[in-house]
Amino acid sequence: MANKIEYSVSPAGEKFAIPNEEDYKKEYERLVKLADEHRKQGHEIVVVMGLGFVGAVMAGVVADSVDKKTGKPGKFVIGMQRPSSRSFWKIPLSTGHFSC
Repeated sequence: MANKIEYSVSPAGEKFAIPNEEDYKKEYERLVKLADEHRKQGHEIVVVMGLGFVGAVMAGVVADSVDKKTGKPGKFVIGMQRPSSRSFWKIPLSTGHFSC
């Protein structure tokens, strides 16, 4: 029997599939690779949990920050949203874009 796909529906009616175990594995591997690349560039890795109104703004502010001495960005920000049917639409993994 196939696993039943659960969805999170945005206020606009868009449906986003809740990740399954294979999705988690792929996303974890992708994030490890990206974080490693940014560490090699000397960037600090920052994880923001919850991408509602406050978390979304915090992620943007941190990502936009620059080093006072060099004027260059020094942070790699990862936004995490709990994959519930109520709120997962806020950051769909399938499209890789931010939606609030």
